[in-house]
Amino acid sequence: MFCLVLAERDPLAIPDVIEKYRGYTSFFELRLDFWEDFSEGILREILSDHSLKIISTFRSKEEGGAKEVPLKERLRILKLCSELGSYLVDVEWQTYLRSKTEVRSWKAFPKRILFSYHNFTSKPSNRALKSILRRASREGLMKFKITTVVREPYDALELLNIIPFGQRLNLEVIAFGMGEKGKWSRIAALFIGAPFIYVFPPEGREIAPGQMDLFTAMKIYEVFRDV
Repeated sequence: MFCLVLAERDPLAIPDVIEKYRGYTSFFELRLDFWEDFSEGILREILSDHSLKIISTFRSKEEGGAKEVPLKERLRILKLCSELGSYLVDVEWQTYLRSKTEVRSWKAFPKRILFSYHNFTSKPSNRALKSILRRASREGLMKFKITTVVREPYDALELLNIIPFGQRLNLEVIAFGMGEKGKWSRIAALFIGAPFIYVFPPEGREIAPGQMDLFTAMKIYEVFRDV
């Protein structure tokens, strides 16, 4: 339900962070684009713990990644993550469209791949976003994440409406708004059908605009759950 984003620059620090918070969640996202030096050994160590659910992500610079890495290298590492047992591997929608043959050849396809669309500059119309989901459904995809910056609360509400629309297409969808005006939609998404939301460690910092820390998100969720 709460996926703790691990955006450590030193991969050696990640096992300690996991150990600190595994009593609160067993769900973590590895932001591999933040690693200063990629370590296959550390990656294998983390993914060998089958009591954890790990989403492996290597975000492109265009979609909020920490550094510029060639597409071929990102795909190589993501494929390795899938082979080492990641619960999910996050592949951006544009990356998929550019490398469809390769991604579809992975053993993880489509059940253990979360396809994602991010827009940090504007919110496309719901018609455009629904068109993406329709195509994803025709492609046989199963899980999709859509998040865009929002300027008004209504924009976030429109994004939440994407969740049940995707469900009607047999897609499991995570959708919410980025930014202060969309902050509330991260929690609301859980009540509408999103399987989880992203949070950051309480002593850390937000990785995306409007992201909450784990403890704040848990408290707000508990308040609304009990209403």
